[in-house]
Amino acid sequence: MKTLFFVFDGLADFPEGKTPLSEAEKPNIDFLASRGVVGNLQLLKKSDWNEQTRASVSHLANISLLGYDIRKFPLKRGILEAISAGIEMKNGWLALRCDFATIKDGIIVDRRAGRNIYGLDKIAKDLNKIKIGVPFIFKRTYGHRAVLVIKEKLSDNFEANDPLSNNLPPKEFVAKDKQAEISVEIVKRFLEKAVKVLEKHRVNKERIRKGILPANYLLFREPGNKIITLTPSFKSRFHVKPLVISEAGVMKATCMLAGFDAIDIPEGLDYKSGIKFIFEKIEECLTSYDFIYAHIKWTDEAAHDGDFERKKKIIEEFDKYLENYKNFEGKIVITTDHITSCKTRKHEFGNVPVLISPVKSKKKFKTFDEFEAMRGIKLNPTKLWKIVFSKVSKSKIS
Repeated sequence: MKTLFFVFDGLADFPEGKTPLSEAEKPNIDFLASRGVVGNLQLLKKSDWNEQTRASVSHLANISLLGYDIRKFPLKRGILEAISAGIEMKNGWLALRCDFATIKDGIIVDRRAGRNIYGLDKIAKDLNKIKIGVPFIFKRTYGHRAVLVIKEKLSDNFEANDPLSNNLPPKEFVAKDKQAEISVEIVKRFLEKAVKVLEKHRVNKERIRKGILPANYLLFREPGNKIITLTPSFKSRFHVKPLVISEAGVMKATCMLAGFDAIDIPEGLDYKSGIKFIFEKIEECLTSYDFIYAHIKWTDEAAHDGDFERKKKIIEEFDKYLENYKNFEGKIVITTDHITSCKTRKHEFGNVPVLISPVKSKKKFKTFDEFEAMRGIKLNPTKLWKIVFSKVSKSKIS
């Protein structure tokens, strides 16, 4: 049996008033809901949630979504960014997630440098020429994001400089043990020299002339030094050949560590081109793979911008492509990794909606949204996968 598993990034909003998912015209998704089950899926516990989690939740949510215990597999984001970027890692090497940022008078103006990638690859190339006394790789990964890998065995037990909000000064690096003091000294050395390059770089002069925020600072977070394979692999657990279609990033990396093959979504595609690309690759790969996981990132970006209408349009664009899959001979799952509220423009704690179709259910569903999920079945990842890989002809799910 084939399975199409669609994970929208930040699809859900709080089930209050109107949401992009509830307001979207999505006849094909609603058709699947009428033939399946809609549920309320818990991926993380309240005890897992803090300000760091809020800023960077996708990797934890995806590890849990794939059916692995985040406590047993405490993967750090820096490592995942490096793996996804194709950097050959060794256990012990230190990897940090990095964002190009804009700073003025010691205050972070924009943690994402306007989310504009103009010239960032040129900057990254020049940052690799810095000498800090140890070998390293600095690589822009996608968008405003980058990764720094120090090719030495170093402690990751320290806090980095990202304050996680705009209009604040960068945090101080804080080592939590003697070994980490060495790590902090090396990263700070890199940052100090990098800032000097950034301040004078011709790309930033061009960005300013074009009305683009300069990428004149680097914010680091979530250092990691351990490569942890997710075992047993997804393939061996469910006897399928899995593929992930995703942009470079943590969703791709966590799937790869669970044994998935991967196809990158090209950078810079708008949501219409990106969704089209995803479905083209699904058509190409369905004969070779039993399980295709597709990550749809644009909903999260819209929610962070507070753009209710754009988030709704992304859902509607996706729905058009499902017209050809209404009678798909296999399972279709639609879910999300977390809530990204259009009101708060931030990641928020809470259960998320999930749709599995076709499934025989005692409850009947007319649509797929946060409100229908609340009256649907309560699910955790273990129960989710039992339903996904069960036969439709089995007894009805309550």
